[in-house]
Amino acid sequence: MKLATIKYFFLTFFLSILTVFGQTPEELVNMKNPPQKLVQDYAHVFDAMQLKDLEDKLVAYDDSTSTQILVLTVESLNGYPLETFGSEILENWGVGTKGKDNGVVIVLSEQDRKITIRTGYAAQIYLPPSINKSIIDNVIIPHFKQGDYAGGIDAGVNSIFQAFSGKYKQDKPKSKEPELDWVPIIFAIGFFIFIFIIISKGKGGNNGGNGGRKRSLLDDIIIMNTGSSVFGGGFGSSGGGSWGGGSSGGGFGGFGGGSTGGGGASGSW
Repeated sequence: MKLATIKYFFLTFFLSILTVFGQTPEELVNMKNPPQKLVQDYAHVFDAMQLKDLEDKLVAYDDSTSTQILVLTVESLNGYPLETFGSEILENWGVGTKGKDNGVVIVLSEQDRKITIRTGYAAQIYLPPSINKSIIDNVIIPHFKQGDYAGGIDAGVNSIFQAFSGKYKQDKPKSKEPELDWVPIIFAIGFFIFIFIIISKGKGGNNGGNGGRKRSLLDDIIIMNTGSSVFGGGFGSSGGGSWGGGSSGGGFGGFGGGSTGGGGASGSW
């Protein structure tokens, strides 16, 4: 085993001892000098190797894109509102690159069985609430239901990477086959039957001075519609041709500062 890995394991072990008594949400939000790590595992849902792998992944992403993603786990929120907690962590800790507001915070509360993703102003362009909700419900929570917190967070982080690169695809509900609207069809049939009855009753063999030519059904329809055939604009329409109308690295360098407009989404399991 490499010396650097051994040192990291020991560091993780001692940090676990220091945080064994936990930090309240208020203490975390108001922490003046937050630990300079992108994975803060106060709930101890990661083992040492998982923690190192995720930290390395997030540091590398920060180095290559300047986008900082903080993963924070707590045992309980103690009644602290989840979304407020996540947004205050993002702003008070300064998650994101200075002047870019591109930070992302993922908060997991183990005992509350809740998770939220909060985004900085610039990150919201790539991670709107609908994307965040899709990642939580369709990617992260299925792992959580199996007790795999580390796997769920890791899969969620990968999906966030995809969202920033424009490659994440939301699961869309299957659209139903459009149902046939029988109301206008029945109305049309009734209309033509009504016209046919009127014409039939009015026929008496009188050509009415039309030069021997009987007036046709089409002639009556044109007359009754004051010069406009029903086939022109549809029922109740002034045009359009259809019925119904309508209109046509080498380690984390530290947090740089970021602001959030409150964007994000949450879920529970």
